[in-house]
Amino acid sequence: MGWKGQVINMKTLTRNLLILFGLLFTIMAFVGIRSALAKPEPAPVKQTTPLHPTFALLDKDGENVLTSGNAVSTMKTCGQCHNAEYIQSHAFHSDLGLSDYSQDGELNSSNGMFGEWDPLTYRFLSQKGDEKLDLSTAEWLKLYGSRVVGGGPATTSREGTPLTNLKADPKDPEANILNKDGKAEAWDWNASNTMEMNCFLCHFENPNTTARAEFIQNGSFGNANTATLMGLGIVDYDSSTNTWSWNPEAFNKNNELKSDFVKIQDPTNANCAACHGEIHTNTGEPLTISAYDLTNPQTATTGQVISAQKISDSGLNISGKEDLNRSWDIHAERQLQCTDCHYALNNPAHADEAQKVEPDHILYDPRVLDISEYLQKPDHNFARGQSAQFNVAPEYKGTMRRCENCHDANKGHADWLPYIDTHMAAVACETCHIPQMYAPAIESYDWTVLTLDKQPVKIYRGVDGDPNAVTSLITGYKPVLLNRTNTDGNELLSPYNLITTYYWVYDDANGNKRPVRLIDLETAFFDNGAYTADIISTFDANRDSSLSNAELVINSSAKEDTIKTKLESLGLNNPRIEGLTQPYSINHDVTRGENAVNDCKACHNDASRVSQPIKLSDYAPNDVLPVFDTANNVNATGKIVKAENGSIYYDPVPANDKMYVFGSSRVNWIDWLGALLFAASLLGVIGHGTLRYVSSRKQAKGHARTERIYMYESYRRFWHWLQTISIVILLFTGLIIHRPELFGAFSFRGIVTIHNVIAVILVINAALSLFYHLTTERIQEFIPRPYGFFDDAIVQAKYYISGIFKGEGHPFEKRPDSRMNPIQKATYFGILNVLLPLQMLTGALMWSVQKFPAVANWFGGLPFLAPFHSLIAWTFATFIVVHVYMTTTGATPLESMRAMVAGYENVEVHELAEEEEVK
Repeated sequence: MGWKGQVINMKTLTRNLLILFGLLFTIMAFVGIRSALAKPEPAPVKQTTPLHPTFALLDKDGENVLTSGNAVSTMKTCGQCHNAEYIQSHAFHSDLGLSDYSQDGELNSSNGMFGEWDPLTYRFLSQKGDEKLDLSTAEWLKLYGSRVVGGGPATTSREGTPLTNLKADPKDPEANILNKDGKAEAWDWNASNTMEMNCFLCHFENPNTTARAEFIQNGSFGNANTATLMGLGIVDYDSSTNTWSWNPEAFNKNNELKSDFVKIQDPTNANCAACHGEIHTNTGEPLTISAYDLTNPQTATTGQVISAQKISDSGLNISGKEDLNRSWDIHAERQLQCTDCHYALNNPAHADEAQKVEPDHILYDPRVLDISEYLQKPDHNFARGQSAQFNVAPEYKGTMRRCENCHDANKGHADWLPYIDTHMAAVACETCHIPQMYAPAIESYDWTVLTLDKQPVKIYRGVDGDPNAVTSLITGYKPVLLNRTNTDGNELLSPYNLITTYYWVYDDANGNKRPVRLIDLETAFFDNGAYTADIISTFDANRDSSLSNAELVINSSAKEDTIKTKLESLGLNNPRIEGLTQPYSINHDVTRGENAVNDCKACHNDASRVSQPIKLSDYAPNDVLPVFDTANNVNATGKIVKAENGSIYYDPVPANDKMYVFGSSRVNWIDWLGALLFAASLLGVIGHGTLRYVSSRKQAKGHARTERIYMYESYRRFWHWLQTISIVILLFTGLIIHRPELFGAFSFRGIVTIHNVIAVILVINAALSLFYHLTTERIQEFIPRPYGFFDDAIVQAKYYISGIFKGEGHPFEKRPDSRMNPIQKATYFGILNVLLPLQMLTGALMWSVQKFPAVANWFGGLPFLAPFHSLIAWTFATFIVVHVYMTTTGATPLESMRAMVAGYENVEVHELAEEEEVK
């Protein structure tokens, strides 16, 4: 081969290699892009920053822990640079209602976790002077301290003094505790120490919450914050000597933590999850839920799960999971952190949001902290929403970033949602974007009885069986939709879970209602850990000497009396059963538009989501119905009812909230009245027509002499038929809007659009017709003459009642300048001058709710306008039936209708008219 051949071969080889590499690159790019689109993986969340300086760990006396060997003090340690006292005093997570504590004998002594009685947890924070001790401050902290950041009631008494200043006293609920025998004994706060606000809990990457919880449950409150650092290579605990051993290798030569151990960060979702609920950050590991109890409160009470993982990839046994190709929460999928919405209110980065709560006359507030001031005194009263279950620090409700701060509803819904502003003013975004919960949630707790593990009978919604069993099938549930009243006074329809709790209460020696203590219930039910003989004999329905959850139901007076008698023997006055239904807001598990509610008929239908009931419990103990908790911002305007099978339901009643939902809301008496009018006119027409037909066959053949007259000019015919077609279409589309479930083939949105367009055509046509009749003075034809009107109307009525059946002629001559008889004139006068303007006015006002709601509200709003509009529509439908029938009373049955098409009509020639012509 010559050198030319070698050159050609080299070029061919080079070209082939380039093509091969190009194909490989294209395939790799395609696979990579497809994988990224198919399963977007969140970037690893790692907010640890080397920017935070090293610092010394100080004890409560301000001495370095390496020197003292004592437990760390977060207030002293963090207070070296930050104003720790300011932070603690500006943190409702720390305060928990202590600042609003007020003892007045009621069940709730504050609006927060410390003092607000929660029937789910059941235990009651005893007040000074109470007859019996239930929860003292120390035991409250032991029970719930794992979810308490510290400070507030963990360090300070109800009077505002340090707990360590209190003298141990078995009679003081702030300085005692209930022992295993049910007796109050003194509690020494100087021995247990108190629990400062734990900065490590939220600002360390991996705080040891398990070790912390163990110290708290053991009553070693002063060591809890130090336990948060266990397992991080910083400190160990010697349980044999009850001392801390600080690792010198974790500290530099200045006795400060080395930078490798300074894992300070902004709070992550995982930090928030330690107290609030299930937040799954590792998308590579199938999501499982560890517990459906109140240690996981947000998930247990609502089923909310914060995770970027697709539901189909989770490790839960969810019905139809393979088709759920959406994430648990779209905001988690998009990498949002809790602090993106729940930020510090004085954070300069969120100055714009913070200024939105300024007075209306302030357009801009230049008083913004610089970053150094903020780092010294960051406000820990975080921006918050308007949830029903958290009432602490109500002045901060409604301060967080909401959907509209990030999304433009008009652009996002313009392609399918009509009346966007109206919907946004009445419906919270969560209502449509959280259509379904895919994890179980608590439905009811029954504390009137106790299981063998001294727990209430628990029922969950959204799961078949025990939610903690991996074999149980999770079906999920649809939240109930209720109106909430926002801090600005506006109401929004929002999703909730309703939890019902049944429990015993009694009247104490001071006349105050108190929940029966758990220890007293245990005494009534158990003896040495087993049910007492009388409990077994009363509740054991199948006589197997054991009690199942199905048998642990107080469904008779005998069962109630058995427990009541035993409680009375313990000195409890007037023990009785009560029930409380509490709303729990649902704000997470948000989905994108394609998985949200985007079918109008979901709400605008007879089976509307807005009025769908939700089950509260499988039963009511001895028929004691619960009451709806009103200590929140939820409008409890529905009804609590008992079904035939004994289950208890909550039925929302939107009308009680002055809501009118087209296709769902109805005023029954108006529908019945309208239907009766229509049916009566139809029956009357059929009856009258039948009698005419029968009587005509008995009469002599032949017709009265007629004359062909040009009766209707072209414009009048055009106006008439356009109005007729418009009204018929409006009636039909209006019926579909009113009862969409009967017309499933039609698009609700499309029908609404058609209805509005035809309404505009009707109005324009009516306006032009009015102009025509005024300028041509033809309007006089529609005005009844006062003189002799009633006499003429009686004559005409006699004709319709009697004369028409005898073959008599019309009593009044029909001429181009006088086409209507007296009854027709009165009817048209009412239709055109009263009903039609009213229908147009009410329709316009209903449409104006979108842009000018205040104007519509002057006339009663949709709850009045819509039913009134429907009533007039029924009247029009009735008129059309009668009107069409009356056109058959001309010279021939179809003559009047033919005249309205061609203009010419054959009318009867009256003798009086003939005589006048002869003269």
